[in-house]
Amino acid sequence: MSTTIDQYREAKNSYLKLRNQAKKELIARFHEVANEMLQIQRELLEDFGEKVPLPTKGKKPRPVKKVAAAPVTSPEPISPKVLAIQKQLERQKKKLADTKEAGKATKTLEDRIYELEDELRLAQGN
Repeated sequence: MSTTIDQYREAKNSYLKLRNQAKKELIARFHEVANEMLQIQRELLEDFGEKVPLPTKGKKPRPVKKVAAAPVTSPEPISPKVLAIQKQLERQKKKLADTKEAGKATKTLEDRIYELEDELRLAQGN
């Protein structure tokens, strides 16, 4: 009977050692990933001016729902109004790129692009 108890105690000790070792490794890995996230966040802000907040809570994986494939329909024709707005938007974007190359002020062109993008969204929504 004592051999079973001894085996149990040895198994318990080895489990506790493995548990502590795994805990230390997980904490070290967590800090590595956290430092990498901070580095990426810093690069995004410095290089691209994009401020991305760090997540406060992890997202739980959601189960994947199988959805029946939608029947393929022919695309609806694009209205002339939408086409006209798209062309204007392309022209304004080209002007913006040229103006930036020349080193001139771009605020008014950027504002016009935002306006055209809003118009386009509204026109496509109808």
